[in-house]
Amino acid sequence: MVDDAVPFPSHEVLSMFGANVVTSLGGRINQHWLVKCRGELLVLRRWSKPAEDIDYEVGLLRRIAAIGWPVAAVVEGPIRLEGQMWCLFSYLPGNPPSVVDPVSEQRVRGRLLAQFHDDLAKLSDVKQRSNWRRCEEILGDPALDELLSAHERQTPEEVHLLRWHLERARKRAAGLKLENRRGIVIHGDFTPWNLRFQEGRLSGILDFELAHLDHRVGDFALAWRGKHDEIVNGYDEVSPLEPEEWEMLTPMWWAGLIDLACQHLEEGTQDDGWIMKKLLIRSPLMGPDAVPYR
Repeated sequence: MVDDAVPFPSHEVLSMFGANVVTSLGGRINQHWLVKCRGELLVLRRWSKPAEDIDYEVGLLRRIAAIGWPVAAVVEGPIRLEGQMWCLFSYLPGNPPSVVDPVSEQRVRGRLLAQFHDDLAKLSDVKQRSNWRRCEEILGDPALDELLSAHERQTPEEVHLLRWHLERARKRAAGLKLENRRGIVIHGDFTPWNLRFQEGRLSGILDFELAHLDHRVGDFALAWRGKHDEIVNGYDEVSPLEPEEWEMLTPMWWAGLIDLACQHLEEGTQDDGWIMKKLLIRSPLMGPDAVPYR
């Protein structure tokens, strides 16, 4: 995603790395530029996160690369310049997968995610990323109820929708003993635009900005999005889901959305409607929760 509104790095920053900008690669949280440096194409990143978060992601990328998956390697940095953190990464060539046949693409991506998880599960001593919570921690947080009650008069329809889904998610998760289930590192946004293929082979996995420790089905949240069912089915073909994990799909998805919506309420920021639209999506995989909101 190219964002022409984002200015190029300053001359001082480029000089520090000995780089020349080729083009902007954009970014949602961090910003990226394709640069020519040391006779090759590399990616310059400007971080928009605190130091501990940067250290977490850089360390995680090193470990994932060490187990054989194509992720961007740190070439230089992170370095603080002009009050911001910068890093030079290797460039991952290739193109996103074709989505001309979305059903096929989703099933293939689900199988790939299962294979990826099989190796990520070997990273047993990775800590939790700061400011991240697992599904059961979100659903069990009484502060959500307090926050919804505090905003009920101002935004009654939004609060009603959030509370309705929160109550159903809690009911569905009750008895699953999620706190006793082992977690793994998950990518967090395993979508077509974050994958690269070259000559039919996976050449890159991008964007670990949302990577953290969670239940493995937590990686379906932004990959499945409550409607891309073939991703889950493809995954299940390679690594069968347990009955409890099928039950967890909907609570995991809704918990993340509700948590994000409550962050907006607490910070006084405005959601553009994306969260509410996603909460209203229904899929056969939701089982008893595939009922209309009322």
